Amino acid sequence: MSAWYALLWKEGRETLPKVLVAGALAVVVYLLRHDADFNYAASFAELITGSLAVMAIVLAMDAIARERSTGTLSFLLDKPVAGATVLVVKFLMGLGGLLVVALVAWATVYIDLASLAVEQERLAYKLVTVQSIDYAAMVALSFAQFSLLYALVFIGSVATDHPFKGVAVGIALAVVLGVFLTGPALALFPLLNRYPLVAIGLDDQGHLLRLATDSARFWVKVLANLALTAAGLVVAVVFLRRYREVMLSWRAVAMGWGAVFVAVLAIAYGGPFASQQTPAEVLAAPDEQHYGDLAVQGGLAYMSTRQSGIAIADLSNPQQMRLLGSARPESYVLWGGSNAICVVDSLAYVVGQRKGLPSDSLGVVVFDVSDPVAPKYKGYRMFAASKARKFRYQQYWGATDSGLLLVREQGNALVAKAFALDAAGMPVAGDVQEIMPISDPVGDSGAWQHRCDVSVRGSRAYIATERELVIVDMADVRALREAGRHTLESFRPRSYYNYNRRLLATDGDKLYVERFWPGELVEFDISHPDQPREVGYLPWSWSHDIRSLQVVDGVAYSLVQWTSDIAVRKWTIAEYGALIKGRSLVGPGFHALSVANEYLYATRHDALLAYRLNF
Repeated sequence: MSAWYALLWKEGRETLPKVLVAGALAVVVYLLRHDADFNYAASFAELITGSLAVMAIVLAMDAIARERSTGTLSFLLDKPVAGATVLVVKFLMGLGGLLVVALVAWATVYIDLASLAVEQERLAYKLVTVQSIDYAAMVALSFAQFSLLYALVFIGSVATDHPFKGVAVGIALAVVLGVFLTGPALALFPLLNRYPLVAIGLDDQGHLLRLATDSARFWVKVLANLALTAAGLVVAVVFLRRYREVMLSWRAVAMGWGAVFVAVLAIAYGGPFASQQTPAEVLAAPDEQHYGDLAVQGGLAYMSTRQSGIAIADLSNPQQMRLLGSARPESYVLWGGSNAICVVDSLAYVVGQRKGLPSDSLGVVVFDVSDPVAPKYKGYRMFAASKARKFRYQQYWGATDSGLLLVREQGNALVAKAFALDAAGMPVAGDVQEIMPISDPVGDSGAWQHRCDVSVRGSRAYIATERELVIVDMADVRALREAGRHTLESFRPRSYYNYNRRLLATDGDKLYVERFWPGELVEFDISHPDQPREVGYLPWSWSHDIRSLQVVDGVAYSLVQWTSDIAVRKWTIAEYGALIKGRSLVGPGFHALSVANEYLYATRHDALLAYRLNF
């Protein structure tokens, strides 16, 4: 009993000063948070997670390494207490210290929450909590996550004779675990892939937000982290028993870090290119017919080309695509090579810009494609120019059950304009529905901006703007009707990251809308098209460079900027509510993509490419 008492006293005495320092810092932070200039509310998540990471390292780094370097390890292991017991006591005392730090750190948030100060210009806003997660659950999650880091650094301490060596080895193990082993583990245990979403911060109105979804998997994640922590303790015990005198030199540690660094770089920079899939076929564009937008329908690919032209390719055999025909107006009716295209029956509609005075205009060029080998230019229609502002491109152009839909900036508003088709198939202007006012009609820098993302399903248009999901009923193009408007909580607006539209896609009776922060796709059931119902939340690693989103048969495809190239990235939407990241296609300058008949088709300026859907 005296040996046990001495061991506990020794470890407690060494752990206590570290915990007291952390507690004192927490008290200081709590006092400072009442000063709005400190702006604690905007960064307390980073402060707490950072402090827990530092404490996990500090408590574990010298657990064994310091004993070995001072020559006291052999003295401890020769005591009438088993060596494994010594190690377990050390491990649990440090882990207990980490738990105390987590308890104190989160107390700085939860104690007197309503008095938390915000910046001076936001004092008028009310402090609110959304989908509150209780104090105990927040402590449990953060403690479980950082206990695993503690265990890895503890293993590094067992394998070395210097605390800093232990830190280096432990962090290297954390990198290996996170980069190389997480993917296979999630493949074996897909339930873990649905990460419990906990996000803390300020939205654009100064609100304090705490969000937690899917409590069952929340606790699965907590228990999984604690199980891995226990496994780390077992590894440390086995390692010390078999290799009591073994220690890693600085040279070995440096070589290990070098190998990890090279492997991480290979994955980060070489991975997408290394996994690049060779296209099943590449159909080169004829001279001066650079491809832009793409529509796939009935085994044919319709591409818009430079000077408002069109090209048609046969996709009956994707591995031997053939260019059937092309056409363009005799004069330059519209300008540009990336004009949007849609196809209705035997007519194709290409919309784009015409430069002129008093301002630039938008118009549509119509082609008869009843004979794909010899498409014919049919005519064009110009849309009313907006004298209030200068604009470059439309926001959206596509077909509906009853005609065509154009979403554009007009004056100081974003509007949806419907078009019927006359007997000859030419567009006839219908009703206009305002979607939202635009406070900066020329943009922050005078440049064109994406204001929204649009998906059409039958007679409904779903339009995702920065703050809202707007549903427009287009059953009657002469009388558009706003069927619904739903506010999506932007816990931090995309404009915070210099973006102001949400990604949006439909797939059958499901609608997927991006939430900016924390990054996720909100899944809606749209069986009742005017009453979308939230049914799931898919963690989404959003990026400034994600340009589009399509969901086809439960698989999400997105165009993503990758350095100077455009990657097609793929996620599978699993039944248990997760996005599983797949491989990427990387190529120079992808413009548009479409998925049909187990192939993905993409245009770049000089070619149409076909890929089998196995990347």
